[in-house]
Formats: sequence, structure tokens, C-alpha cells
Amino acid sequence: MPVVPRRDYACGSMPTLADLDAPPRSRGRDLILGVLIALPVVLFIAYLTLPMFIGTIRGEANEYDQRLRQEDAYLQTVCSELLNMERDETLCECVLAVEFPSLDCRGPFLRWSLDRHAESCSDDAVRKQSISFCACVDAVHERVSEAEAAGDEGLARQEEARTAKCIELDDAFSLPDFETLVATAPPTPAAAESE
Repeated sequence: MPVVPRRDYACGSMPTLADLDAPPRSRGRDLILGVLIALPVVLFIAYLTLPMFIGTIRGEANEYDQRLRQEDAYLQTVCSELLNMERDETLCECVLAVEFPSLDCRGPFLRWSLDRHAESCSDDAVRKQSISFCACVDAVHERVSEAEAAGDEGLARQEEARTAKCIELDDAFSLPDFETLVATAPPTPAAAESE
């Protein structure tokens, strides 16, 4: 009697009786059902969180816009009413030529601000109240002065941009008010000659 060779079928290569009686369900229907259940949940979470997120962005944008407007008014007042050529010439050459000096004159403004803060920090009482800020201002002012003395304007502008980081410190103080600027202004050449 001839021997029939045995055939081993890999698992799953042939349908079973169970598969014939209950064919496997399509996954497409389960996927659609999952999406229909999850979509309202996602929309509800977005409904709760999106207005908050947009409100935060708008609040920050409004705060930034308000700060720029205050800086514009400050700079325009300095350059139109309190101009001191020795102190303000470089800054005001830019401020008086543009519409939005807080943006268009950022570099000269940071340099001017650095000088004013350095002057304020020379007062021991001010320094005691703003130790971290004055230390930051001193370090930046020294680096900028060294770069300018070496004739490296690119490095000087790069270093003076660090003034913005100092201003973000918790103990930072604002720029001098107009009365202080008038009181501390260097004497003009005409006034110096009359003396």
C-alpha cells in the first residue's frame, strides 16, 4: 500500500470550521465607532481649553503692545523735549526718524538704557535694593565698553542685546523718570562755556 506523505499546514493557512460558522468581523466598523465616541470628547475638551489658550495669547499680546506704546511715548518725549546731545544724540537720531522707535530703534535704545541703568546703579542705595540687576548691568556694560574700545562694533551690539535679559530679572527697575533725566543731564557746551 503506498504511503501518502503527510502535509503540515501552517496555522491560519486553512480556514477552520469556527471561521466558516462565524467569519471575523470587519475592523472598519469598530474604527468608525471609536471615532464617533472619541470625537465629542475631544471637541468638548477643546471647547473648554481653547478659549483659555486664546485668551492667554491675547493677554500677552496686549501687554506687549501696551509696553511698546509706553516705550514709544517715553522715547519721543526724551528726544523731543529733553534732548541732551551728549547723552541722547545716537538714540534720538533713530527715534526722530521712525514711527515706532521701540521696535525700529531697539539697538540704540538698549545701549541708551544700559547707560542709564549703569548710572542708576552707581547709587549705593539703589544697588542694595537691586543687587542682581545691578550686577547684570555692570557685567554687560563692561563687556560692551571693552568691545567698543577694541573697535568690534558687531560684538558690542551683540553684548548690549543682553541688557534685555537683565531687565527681566525680578529686582530690575524702570528707566529714570523725566525729572531725573533733566537733573542728571550732562551740561551742554554752551552751559559749560558760560560757567
